[in-house]
Amino acid sequence: MLIALALGLSATAAAQDGGFGAARLADGTPEFENCFNGSCGDDFFRFLSESMIEQGFAMQNHSLANSPLTNHRSGVIVGASAATFPFEEEPTNLSGKQENTSFSPVFPRISVGYNAEENYGVGVFFLPPIPVGGASALQLGAEGGYRFNDAGESGFGVEGDFTFLRARAAIVASQEQFDNAEAGGYENNLNPETFEENCSDEDGCIDTFSTYNVGIRAGYSWFIGNGLVPYVKGGVAVLNESLFVEYDETTWTLFAIQPSLHGGVAYQPGDNLHLALGASTALQQANQNEDDTIGLFYKLEGSVAWAF
Repeated sequence: MLIALALGLSATAAAQDGGFGAARLADGTPEFENCFNGSCGDDFFRFLSESMIEQGFAMQNHSLANSPLTNHRSGVIVGASAATFPFEEEPTNLSGKQENTSFSPVFPRISVGYNAEENYGVGVFFLPPIPVGGASALQLGAEGGYRFNDAGESGFGVEGDFTFLRARAAIVASQEQFDNAEAGGYENNLNPETFEENCSDEDGCIDTFSTYNVGIRAGYSWFIGNGLVPYVKGGVAVLNESLFVEYDETTWTLFAIQPSLHGGVAYQPGDNLHLALGASTALQQANQNEDDTIGLFYKLEGSVAWAF
């Protein structure tokens, strides 16, 4: 799985606040303070904010298998889903140093839920912290929804969820980055004394990215026959994210309101199987974009589930 935040605290530090919806320094003192009051402060916060929200969006829950809006079956529903990370090259920080991130194309999760004949559904989703490429992620969450029409009919629905995530990986200062600092041309980014004092893991410094996000959505699904159920949804998420950087023992937090749009199609062949494929996009504020312009975050997602 990808635990990639594209952070570069070893390259530069920044002012303490990037504005509403952007990252801010919550605790600790960055080792490099040369641009706290310089022109690179805004660049750093846009860089850090985009990295945190982009990866958080890929790992943020969007119900497909358990949502009564897209799954018209009743009973216990067990499934799995996955969402893509951005299709781009490994990121570099503001000094041009490529980040030590082990890329995987998708972020998976397992879900268990119950859809009632009365048109409502509830469920839980999770991912155990299984190490992959030196990184791991623990995700836990709950979701629920309601459909305002009977099963097999087109109509409106609402859904919501709460997601907790804790992902750990060597992002800012891995052992490999430290060993190859001189050859890579960024020997001034990592202080040997700081690294040896704080980075006790064999992989270097292990950073921790955490989220406590809440999302609500409303949508419409069309039951068009042959098991096909296209859907569209619009919603908003409240983002509460943090990143602890072990190298300089700093904590960076981010609070944002994120509007989003979702669309795709579910397919229900037979009496039990449920498949879904779609895409999601969310607003990217200018202070969440390295280019300092309004943009969009995006991901592709799919799920497979079985109703008992």
